[in-house]
Amino acid sequence: LDISQALLHCLVELQKRYPPGAFTIAAATVDPGTSAFDPSPLIPYMKSLGIEYHYIKTEIMDTAGSGSLQGDSICAFCARMKRGALYTCCRENNKNVLVLGQHLDDFAESFMMSAMFNGRLNTMKAHYKINQGDLRVIRPLAYTREKETRDFSYAAGLPVINENCPACFEEPKERRHVKKLLAREEMMAPKLFQSLCTTLLPLMDEHVQDTVNSTRTHIQTRAHPLNRVGGKDAEQWKERMKKRDNASGRLARQATDDDITQFST
Repeated sequence: LDISQALLHCLVELQKRYPPGAFTIAAATVDPGTSAFDPSPLIPYMKSLGIEYHYIKTEIMDTAGSGSLQGDSICAFCARMKRGALYTCCRENNKNVLVLGQHLDDFAESFMMSAMFNGRLNTMKAHYKINQGDLRVIRPLAYTREKETRDFSYAAGLPVINENCPACFEEPKERRHVKKLLAREEMMAPKLFQSLCTTLLPLMDEHVQDTVNSTRTHIQTRAHPLNRVGGKDAEQWKERMKKRDNASGRLARQATDDDITQFST
C-alpha cells in the first residue's frame, strides 16, 4: 500500500491549496479476508492524520473458495469484489469521486498484456464515469513512475503494508512477466516509458475504446473473404468472430480487473 499512501498525502497537500471546503478527502481499505494481508494498522494512522477512514472487512477469499469464480481468475474476481465494495462505500458516504492509485508502469503493463495476450489496443482509463453514472473514477498518478511513488513513501516514513496474497504471488503471472520484459527494454532504451506514455495517451480516454472497437469490426467485416461470399458461410464466420470477441473482451476485462487489486486505500 505504499503507492496508496503516497497518493493520499498528495491529495492532502493539494487540498491545502484550495479554499476550505472545496473538496473533502476520505480513505478506504478493502480487507479481502486473507491472513497474508493485514491493513488494520492503518486505522490508528488515519486517525492521527484526521482523515475520514473506512475499513471494509470482507470475505472475498472465502467466497472465491466456495466456487463463485465463474471462470475468472481469483485475482479478477477479487478485483471486481473490491471495486464493488469501494463503489458502495462511496455511495453510502456521499462521495462522488473514487481516486485510484495506478501509475504509469501499471498503464504500460496493462497495454502490453492487452496487446500481447488479448489482441487489443487497450489500457486503463485515467478518468471516466462508471456505467451507473453516479461516480467518477480518476487515476491521478497516470504519468508517475512506480519507483517515484515508492521512493516517496519510504523517504516520508509512511506506514507501508505489503500485500502478500498467496493467490497472487505463489506462482508467476503474466503481469510479472511483462514487468520484467519492460524493465529489460528500459535498460536498453532509457526513454522507453516516456514513449509509452505518449502512445497511451489516446487510449486513456473513456470514449476511445468505442471508436477502436467500431473500426476493428468494420475492417473485419469488410476484409474477410467469407463476408463477400454471403449466405451460410458468412453467417458462420460472423458467429465465430462474435464468440472470439466476447472471449477476448472477458480476458481484457480480467487484465484490467487485476490492476484494481493493486490499490485498496
